[in-house]
Amino acid sequence: MTTKTEAIVLNKVKYSDNSFIVNLYSEKNGKFAALIHIGKSSKNGIKPALFSPLNIIETEVKIKESRSIQSVINCINVLNPNNISSDFAKTSIALFIAEILLKTIKEEEPNHNLFEFIKNTILRLNNSTNNIFDLHLFFLRDFAKISGFGMTCNYCTDTPYFNLKEGMFLPLFTCNEESLTAEESSCMKNLLQAEYDDTCKIFNYKIRTTLIERLLQYYKYHIHEFGNLNSIKILQEVFND
Repeated sequence: MTTKTEAIVLNKVKYSDNSFIVNLYSEKNGKFAALIHIGKSSKNGIKPALFSPLNIIETEVKIKESRSIQSVINCINVLNPNNISSDFAKTSIALFIAEILLKTIKEEEPNHNLFEFIKNTILRLNNSTNNIFDLHLFFLRDFAKISGFGMTCNYCTDTPYFNLKEGMFLPLFTCNEESLTAEESSCMKNLLQAEYDDTCKIFNYKIRTTLIERLLQYYKYHIHEFGNLNSIKILQEVFND
């Protein structure tokens, strides 16, 4: 079956001198891997630059359910987020988001709401002219919700400790591996209640670093074989304000 679909680039891995394997998340076919051949003349319109992380392309792909790697016939650019690629801070966030998506999205079935959420996140990152210091925190919060393992904001004086395993605030601090301290829980409550605003920094570096570490712990509890991220160290160094 051959189909045309918008797709978001997650990553690419070199396969040979003139080909590579790219992981895509598409509007119509969900997540799939494809073998991309780069011709010397590039008459088919397929160029390596199309496959930078979080580029949005329209691709014509031949899907065979019996194959783990599909064949791309043609593709064109829909959005090449130049504002991301020319800004090191935005590039760091893009690599982080792409790595999260690669680790968490397992299903091959299409999910329109998830695709639109990711696409809107890319547009927000690309188009932002102000500070983006907290964008990745809000991405992790909202991506967990739309993926079905969102956090519950039931914070009050009777439930002051956020529990990573339960995804909600509990009356007691259970252990360091599961529970956030009272101070950390207050910061988590602020994140869960806040609206994203790129005109100001909501969190300082210390709080932002703590939240990102705790959110990634939360993902490890709820995503099988989530593991560690290669992009997190660069992200924290870039946003060391």
